[in-house]
Amino acid sequence: MSINEYLRKNIKESPIYDGVVPADKLSDDSGVSSEDIIKLNANENPFGKALELTNELSLINIHEYPDPNQIKLRKTLSEYTGAKFEQIVASSGSDELIDILIRLFLDPSDKLIDAQPTFGMYEFFAKIQGAEVLSISRKSDFSIDTDSISKTIDKSTKLIFIASPNNPTGNTIEKDELIWLLNQKIMVVVDETYFEFCGESYMELINEFENLIIIRSFSKWAGLAGLRIGYAITNSELINRIIQIKQPYNINSAAEHVAIKAINNKERLFEKVKIIMEQKDKIYNFLSNKNNIRVYPSKANFVLCDLEDISADEVFEGLAKKGIFVRKFSNKFLNNALRISAGTPDQTRKLLLELEKLI
Repeated sequence: MSINEYLRKNIKESPIYDGVVPADKLSDDSGVSSEDIIKLNANENPFGKALELTNELSLINIHEYPDPNQIKLRKTLSEYTGAKFEQIVASSGSDELIDILIRLFLDPSDKLIDAQPTFGMYEFFAKIQGAEVLSISRKSDFSIDTDSISKTIDKSTKLIFIASPNNPTGNTIEKDELIWLLNQKIMVVVDETYFEFCGESYMELINEFENLIIIRSFSKWAGLAGLRIGYAITNSELINRIIQIKQPYNINSAAEHVAIKAINNKERLFEKVKIIMEQKDKIYNFLSNKNNIRVYPSKANFVLCDLEDISADEVFEGLAKKGIFVRKFSNKFLNNALRISAGTPDQTRKLLLELEKLI
């Protein structure tokens, strides 16, 4: 007997998603001490300890189940975003929302439009669901190709995710492009994970378009990637449907407590966001002055660049030997490219010093 006989076909064929490698593993592989590892490969916030939580976690009643209705957290999110309580639901990271929304809207015979290059979890969860993924290349400036999308949409096309700012390219969708998508009568999810870095949102369209969903995360701006906290903003009917199929206790008590503290201390965190964006600009300006590199404008906490006459593999390996890790891309959508997350000022100094030697 083989377990494969019982597996769903699309599960057999679904690829494994390669997650972020932890610093300890990077240390083991590179021979650089974990204290000296500089992780610029996952768009993480390097100021993750800004909230000073050590003494507070002991106050959480971890022996009790968390609130399945997330009342305290949703009220706090309502105050933070300006959306109504009934228009918000929290999740275990934005990844959980991607999974839930795909299960809500896609049958195995349905189609998801994937505007590549973009965040890989949209395709990942759609394939697990057994839906068909229609990969549509973006234009040379990474804006969405509305002509190609228009030719692709049919009665079985149900859903599109648009990251804005987009990961890994850093650009945002224009309002007229988004409204065009919303008028195509498909569900449109705008992933605003990097909202706090750019300050641009289309939340005001929620009350106008019932097919619009905004998703956000605490992982990047608040430095809480390890606690897995995200949330959705959309119409109340759809919020109730998300609550209907989410895990009852999807937000653990520690995550809820810290998320509320992050919002209550947002000004302190926004100061760190400002520093991160200053470092992003330094990296962008450095790369822009190199003749053999094409660097793309970014409204997020990272920079994408094409290494036209240089091997991305060689630059990646050269940095890794020094304990500096960035994200390498080599596929049909991005060839010979690197995405570099912004870190602390000291991390930026070390990064640029090593890049100067390599490029």
